[in-house]
Amino acid sequence: MEEQSTEAIDESVLSEGIEESGEVIQTTPEIPIKEARIDVNGQVMQINERQLKALWGLPENEPITDKEFKTMVSSYKAQKTSDIATRNARHQEKLVKEIADLIQTNPWQLLEKAGYNPRQLAEEYLTQAIEEDMLPENERELRKVRYEKEELEKVYKMELDRREQEQIQQVVQQVEQEITGQIIDALDSSSLPKSPEVVKRIANYMLIAEQKGIAINPKQIIPLVEEDFRNLNAQILKSLDPAKRINYIGEDLLKQIRQDDLARLKTNQSQSNQSQSKPRQLLNKKITKEEWRKELAERIRS
Repeated sequence: MEEQSTEAIDESVLSEGIEESGEVIQTTPEIPIKEARIDVNGQVMQINERQLKALWGLPENEPITDKEFKTMVSSYKAQKTSDIATRNARHQEKLVKEIADLIQTNPWQLLEKAGYNPRQLAEEYLTQAIEEDMLPENERELRKVRYEKEELEKVYKMELDRREQEQIQQVVQQVEQEITGQIIDALDSSSLPKSPEVVKRIANYMLIAEQKGIAINPKQIIPLVEEDFRNLNAQILKSLDPAKRINYIGEDLLKQIRQDDLARLKTNQSQSNQSQSKPRQLLNKKITKEEWRKELAERIRS
């Protein structure tokens, strides 16, 4: 009997322990780590939230917003770009110093690094120098004059080309200014705005006409441009649903259209009332028997 009661107590204690240990432990879901890919001078790099926090000296468990993360990524990219630029500048400075040292100490090694054969260059130079020394004095002077003449001709041609290009550029700019001025003057008498897009479209039409040998001025092109914009706006408005159509037109313009429609309806109604009042006045007008017979005869004949 005592054994049974002991077993019952043990079972109850065990069941209580199971119930107590059966409590649900709630765990907070793990927040995903923010990551970003940046392009630094063509080199794609991967950076995450933990690395940035370590660079900025922030605790790993400290939360940051998306805006803060983007700011940190931008700063990191700027720092990396600056580091690469500094490293490249130091490399270039080192390379220039090495070249300068080689010119003074071992120019032949510099020629080898540049892809030349120093022995061949030296032989060609000595051969040319010996040939020149063996020439008569007048022949050497003639060769020198020819060389100087060729160099002067090169300089003269380069200067001539430069001036010619400047003149061409000046003429092009002057023509562009004149055409733009003509277009702006023509737009004064049209309903089109003086926007860059309108000026560009008129200029394109004038260029096409010139290529086809057609003499034309901006005023003659304005109707074509107006039709282009009408067709374009009509196509856009047809493709939009009513809500987007109103947004495209704009509340101010839509209000003005409604006011114009109301004014036109009032004008039409006024004209209609005036036209209807004239027969009534004729009906109310008193006429003599003679006038009535004459009017009746005209109606019959007609």
